[in-house]
Parts: sequence; structure tokens; C-alpha cells
Amino acid sequence: MNKTFSIVFSTRKIDQYYIELLKTTSGVKDVEVIAFENSDGQSLTKLYNEGLIKTKNDIVLFCHDDLKFDTRNWGRKLLNHFKRSSEYGIIGVAGTRYLASTGRWWEDFSKMHGAVYHEDNGKRWLTRYSKDIGNGLDDVVLVDGLFFAVNKKLLKNKFNREVEGFHFYDVDFCFSNYLEGVKIGVCTDIKLTHLSIGKTNDEWEENRKVFAEKHKENLPTRIKKVLRKNEKLNILIGCLNFNDFTGSELHVYELAKGLKKEGHNVTICSNVGGEMEKKAKILGINTYGPQEPPGFKVGDDKTQVTGPDGKPLIMKKGQLYKVSEPNFDIMHLHHKPITEHFLRLFPTTPVVCTIHSEVIDLEHPVKDDRIVQYICIRPEIQEFIVSTFDIDKDKTTVIYNPFDTTRFKKYPFPKSEKKRVLFVGTIDYLRQDSIIDLVNETEKNNEELWIVGRKRTELINNLNKEHVKYFEPTWNVENYIKQVHKTAGILLGRTTIEGWLCGRPGIIYDINQSGEISTKNLYEPPNDINKFSSKIIIDEIIKTYELAL
Repeated sequence: MNKTFSIVFSTRKIDQYYIELLKTTSGVKDVEVIAFENSDGQSLTKLYNEGLIKTKNDIVLFCHDDLKFDTRNWGRKLLNHFKRSSEYGIIGVAGTRYLASTGRWWEDFSKMHGAVYHEDNGKRWLTRYSKDIGNGLDDVVLVDGLFFAVNKKLLKNKFNREVEGFHFYDVDFCFSNYLEGVKIGVCTDIKLTHLSIGKTNDEWEENRKVFAEKHKENLPTRIKKVLRKNEKLNILIGCLNFNDFTGSELHVYELAKGLKKEGHNVTICSNVGGEMEKKAKILGINTYGPQEPPGFKVGDDKTQVTGPDGKPLIMKKGQLYKVSEPNFDIMHLHHKPITEHFLRLFPTTPVVCTIHSEVIDLEHPVKDDRIVQYICIRPEIQEFIVSTFDIDKDKTTVIYNPFDTTRFKKYPFPKSEKKRVLFVGTIDYLRQDSIIDLVNETEKNNEELWIVGRKRTELINNLNKEHVKYFEPTWNVENYIKQVHKTAGILLGRTTIEGWLCGRPGIIYDINQSGEISTKNLYEPPNDINKFSSKIIIDEIIKTYELAL
């Protein structure tokens, strides 16, 4: 166990008072201090490497020469962090979970962690990057060089001598070690004051460019989250609509319900306000509109809020401002416009997307490096997006629609004089050819046709035949299924699978982009019907999240 540590710093002129201050405030006996008098401007990378060699202790603190320590016995706290969290190789007081392609570690304030006081020109203020976490550590990709300690035994790389001067030595050192698997953490129980304000200059900019070019294959980078056993996630689900009983809305509901049942925190962002939202809220699922998602606020000319830097922020009417950080672990996005919208709003959150169809433009995939996986609800969709949009097949997976198999169960066939066929879906131009065919086919076969769905085309008004009955969309679709002999729908939609679960065969219309019918076939319920069970589907979804994280 490490009972003491070493301190290394560079200064223009040795100040014995500062050295004694470091020792006495640390609360640790036998602290070793190595101060490099650096009046001729030697690179910190050179001096710090010498410090790594000269120091006799495993734990070495590198710090600036203009710090005041506001926490008593801060050295004990530092050693305790390395003792309790022995897997960490680098620990600091300020850092970030995200490093942009530019190399600027403060580019996304919401991903920064820690807190530092600053003092300049007689003024003192606190820059708080995140909430206090007690005596724990927050995982980051790098820490700021004003104060950071290392465990020499766990380091993979020394300071890079190619980085000259006094800038970017910390970013390069931390990031090169991070890429080699060294764990880096930020603590919030050591409070200190920096007696200056960090400034950039030509040297800083030159070193930044060199760093960004050197690591362009690894940037941008965000902290890799490792899911512990039974760890719960904070999940944002974004979709176009969540107020009616369409297929994609029911899909999202079952997805959210299943994730919530597993203990995860679920937030749905969509056009809300209908029955689906009511059902979700009963389950404890958070809901927001896409125009004002969590962590954002639409401005008006009378609104004043506090920005992430703690300063007042006057919001302009109609503008969307980020006022807090919801800190989602992952986003699960549906539909092209929503995906594009939330990729802009949350530029650092990992993403998976579900593609519901290959025939509607709003279902077509968005190509973005942050999308780790594309979930396709049918194999045909997977084949389509790989061939049409040149998406890497390794980034795609087939996971079917989730269904509550306790709700949909086998029913005996009705003893009615006429056979009945059920079609569930929005009556629009995409489905019109299938509906026309179905109306004509059932009439020829002396069957009743029940159509459940919203009307979005006048076409159906021309098909008011005696054997056709129309019903409004309903949650209790199983009440219709158990009264019919077979179902019908386009592609492999929800109605077909719900019918299979209830023991009904289903007519499946395969259609093209214009809704024209390519094939139609009657399919009996498959033997492996349980593959659509919500429990199985949710397990597969969570595995996909783990891959994304």
C-alpha cells in the first residue's frame, strides 16, 4: 500500500514557501517534492519524464506552481482514491468524457467533469463542470494538467517529447495512455484554486494541430462505458409519433415497456399527447415533445436562464437552448427526421437506430459514424439497407418486432356463417393497392372484410361495399382478431404476427416503393412463434446497447 507520494512541478524560480505548502496541506508524511527550476523554458514533457525517473514513490503528482489547496489533507484523499480504485492509472480534478476531433477537451461542456476555483485580479469564482460525486471517481478520457497524479506501475506511455513547450503535454500524455487501456478518473473531493486563467497562444494552437493529426484515426472519442452486472441504463427513445396505434408507435411502446420492466430509465421523445403517451406514463416512462426535449428549452424574449458556465443566458424567441445535461447513456432512434434531429441535439451520445421498412423514405437509414448498430425488424430490410445505402453489414442486425405474448394468445375460430378477414393499418396510398385487391378478393370469396385504421386517402370512399366494415383504430385489436378467420397486411407487419400469436393465418402483401403488389401469400403461424416474444426481443436489444457502449 502506498503510504506517501511524490510531487513534481516546474517553476521559473524555486519558492520554498510553496514547497512547504504542498507538504503541510497534504496531510501525508514524508512527501517527496521535486521542483524543476525552469527559467530557460524547457519542455514540460522533458522535465516530467525526468520526474518519473527520479521520484522514489509509485504515486506521482504533477501540478502547476500557482495552486492554493482548499481541502485539508488533500494528499490523504488522493492516496485513498488510488487505494480504493487500484485499477486507475491517472487521477485528476478536471477532465472530459469526450474528446472532439479538434483536440479541444472543453469543446462539449456537458461532457466535462470536476470542479476548479479560479482567482484573478482580486476575483474568485468556481468553475463547476459536473456535480460532486463524493469520494468516488468519474471515468474520463483525459484530465487537465493543472493537477493530476499517476501510478507509475500502470502507465503504458511516458510524456511525448515531440510535444514541445508548455501546452498539450497533458492531453497527449493522457490520451495516449487511455488508448492503451489505462483507466483515468476525475475526483471531486479535492478542492483547489488556480491563481490564473488558462489561455491559448500560438504554441498551444500548433501543438493542437499536431495532436489532432496524430490521433485523427481515434478522434472523436467518448468514454467507453462498461456495463456492470445488473447495471441500469438511462435510455432516450426518439420516434416520429407516439399518440396513436400505428405499427411503429406500438413497437416503441412495447420496447419502452420491456426496457422499463428490466429496470432501465426510459424517456420517449416524440409527437405525444394521445392514448399511447397515457399508457407510457402509467408505466413510469418519461415523455417529451421533440420541440423541447429534456435538457433543452425553447426561448422567448422574457426568459432568462443559467447557462452551463453559470452565467445568465438571455434566450431569443423560438431558439432552442441546452440548459442542462440529461446524461443519456444511449439513444435508440426511429425514423429519418427524428434521427437527424437528435444527432444534432446530443452530439456525443452513442446511437442505435431501428429501421421499420424499406419502402418509405422516412424509414430510410441516416448514415452517421455515431450510429453503432442499425436494427432491422425483418431480414429483407437488412438486405435492402446494406445494398442500397452501402451500410456495413456488420453494423446491422435483425431483431423482430416485440410482442406481449401474455396478451396475444390462441383463440378458437369463430362459428360465423361467413369467413372474416381482418386488415389493420392506416388507409393511405402505400396500402391502397393491397386494400383494393383485398376488397375484390374477399368479395369474390364471399368473405367479410374488416378494416381497422385511420383514413388518409379518399380512395376508400369508393370501396364502400356491403361486405366491408370499417372501424377506428383501437388498442384492443385482439378483440377483432379472435372474431376473424385470417388477417391481412403489407410486408411482415404487426397485425400478421398478432394474428399468428392468436392462431390465425395471415395474408402478406409484398409491395414496392409505390405500394404496387409484387407477391401475396397466405402464411400459417410458424412453429417458432416465440421468437417474437417481448422478453426475448428486449434481451437482444440490450445486447445491442452493450455493443454500442
